[in-house]
Amino acid sequence: MLAPEQRKAIHALQQKVEHYDKTKLKMNWDMLAQQNRSESKTEDYFHYDEKGTLLGYLAVFPFGKKVECLCLVDPEYRRRGIARHLMTQALSNWHQQAAPFLINTPENATSGHAFCRAVGAVYQFSEHQMVCREIPMPCSKEGIRIRPAVSSDQASIQCLDKEGFGLSMEETNHLRPDEVNGTYIVEAAGEVVGKLRVQRQKEESWIYGFVIKKEERGKGIGRAVLTDIVHREVRNGKTVWLDVVTSNEQALSLYKKCGFTVEGAQAYYRYKA
Repeated sequence: MLAPEQRKAIHALQQKVEHYDKTKLKMNWDMLAQQNRSESKTEDYFHYDEKGTLLGYLAVFPFGKKVECLCLVDPEYRRRGIARHLMTQALSNWHQQAAPFLINTPENATSGHAFCRAVGAVYQFSEHQMVCREIPMPCSKEGIRIRPAVSSDQASIQCLDKEGFGLSMEETNHLRPDEVNGTYIVEAAGEVVGKLRVQRQKEESWIYGFVIKKEERGKGIGRAVLTDIVHREVRNGKTVWLDVVTSNEQALSLYKKCGFTVEGAQAYYRYKA
């Protein structure tokens, strides 16, 4: 588990990098806050100067067999081998078991793309980062219920992840040990038809893992759920964000209809030894 002073230092480094690069990092703060973070295997790698100031940080985020990583280096200390040193440490622990091992960098971060190419990683895909600036009109649908997930929903969550993201059941078993926390179940006439996860930060709420069963799509359920969640979060003073793969035109169309606009992107590179 990350100590409070570590989280504070990471957040300060994040702000410095985002301000300098004029970009937005994908930090997955809900995963960084997990109590079992780095418990069985190192997921956080640090580089400090002699005064104890954090100059570089690399986070590993396991999603089933897939592993994503993100590396931050203080702009004043770049080109000194810090990122490569942190990556070497992470790869020594993770590369053999990860299929694939992905490096995440903001689409407009020139230094991030250069680093990925320098370590031999190959571009794979990009995700749009979308923010809801125009609050949508509520779009209710009879028979639809949205409720917090409970432990008995775990099997349904796994099945939805399998269908929605093309995972095997084995991979869904390793996605998140606390998948229920922050997850909402979507029911239609009492039957589970979808789910999503909401990660709340100080001023932002991020929607992840939004899935509606294939046979239930096109019935207005997704729009009803999304507008409901957006209104809940906005009432609590949050700005709502989400990610969507750039090639997912159906989801992109839905999000735009619900008031979301593209405001950045994340690129993913696959490391190959």
